[in-house]
Amino acid sequence: MRRRKLSAPVFCVAFTAVYLVVDILISFASIEIAYFVRLDLFAPGLYRPSKENYLILEAIFTILIVYFNKQNGLYMPQRGQAAIDIVFNVLKSVLYSSLALLALLFFYREFSYARLIMLAGVLFAVILISLGRIVVGSIEKAMLRRGHGQKRLLIIGTGGAFKTIVARLAHNPELGFHVVGYLEEESGKELANIPLAGNIDEIEELIILKDIDILIVTLEPEYHYLMKQIVDLCDRRRIECMLAPNMMELLVGPRMYEEVCGVPLIRVHGIRMRGVNALVKRAMDIVVSAAALIILAPLLLIIAVIIRIESPGPVFYSQKRVGLDGSIIWMIKFRSMRTDAETNAGPGWSAEGDARVTRFGSFLRKFSLDELPQFFNVFGGGMSLVGPRPERPYFVEKFDRDIPRYMERHKVKSGMTGWAQVNGLRGDTSIEERVRYDLYYIENWSVWFDIKIMILTIVDIFGELRR
Repeated sequence: MRRRKLSAPVFCVAFTAVYLVVDILISFASIEIAYFVRLDLFAPGLYRPSKENYLILEAIFTILIVYFNKQNGLYMPQRGQAAIDIVFNVLKSVLYSSLALLALLFFYREFSYARLIMLAGVLFAVILISLGRIVVGSIEKAMLRRGHGQKRLLIIGTGGAFKTIVARLAHNPELGFHVVGYLEEESGKELANIPLAGNIDEIEELIILKDIDILIVTLEPEYHYLMKQIVDLCDRRRIECMLAPNMMELLVGPRMYEEVCGVPLIRVHGIRMRGVNALVKRAMDIVVSAAALIILAPLLLIIAVIIRIESPGPVFYSQKRVGLDGSIIWMIKFRSMRTDAETNAGPGWSAEGDARVTRFGSFLRKFSLDELPQFFNVFGGGMSLVGPRPERPYFVEKFDRDIPRYMERHKVKSGMTGWAQVNGLRGDTSIEERVRYDLYYIENWSVWFDIKIMILTIVDIFGELRR
């Protein structure tokens, strides 16, 4: 009976879970082994410190190693990675974890941990995690050679690295790539012993027809203008994309290259706020917005009362804005203008000294207090704490026509604050500059980047208070 082969997604998830479990078990055991070696093998007569304190240390050390392993890309596909690269990446993760652990212990004075045990634990962690990953990696390669977890690969273009890539993939089945074929820039230019699937114009329909998982793009220089279109297509179709750099890009650098059998490739990450990252970002939004609404409840009530006393009309002002994937959200703010502010003039930017703004509204705007009700938007899921600021449909239609890549801002949720805003781009400022900052944020997102932006936002608000 023929065994069913594991698909690429199942194979990837399974081995990511295996790597994670192995890392957790070995990280936790490293200090345990160091404790045993130091006190039971080499100095059995010495005073034995509390084992419970070392269990806490092991748990924290394990969490830190898993975190830094993730940051160093050790839970991404490891196909074709050399043993020396594995050891080097593990060494980095363990060293970062050790430094973070020492920093935490600096504030903990109730128990003194033995330095030799900690040092030995770090050494055991580097050696054992590396060995564990090499063993698991060997099993992974063996299964890939047998056809499990195969990714269907399509090569786009016949540029400089084309022949090298085709040859290396053919001679390294442990990479787990099934080369479906390649697309040529011009007709009648067959160059390899792999199927010619068509030309560049047919790329999207071939991706669907042949169920492609990954593209390697190696275009001739005169066709590089197609790169952006291909990358956007991969992002839309949720498939992997790797670019073969030309000699100029290799010389200019620096870039984050990934070697596949000795060929340097640039992995295009696309939108980072998806999958696990999206869950992490959403969890942070829920926790922070819920805490903010509870803590700020008295202030929100006071502001609401003052608005009602000063100016007739509703306390809140909700307005249509364009959010994720062009969807309409109703953004809530404290009302800072008269109720008839746009009756005659229509939609427009507010300017300094705007007569439509109430006296208390001017105060709210100065310290961004009118934005506080947006915590309700964040908690409800319509917005995020950090992201491109949402615009009104009227302006979105206008900017979409006039500003290149403007609509790419809507690939992620809109935010209460953003990278553009903490760099002074708020209100009636350059839209082109704002788009540039927003796209940089989207392409370089991380939890720490969000935290940095939130801290800078708070610093800006307190800066206004000192003026």
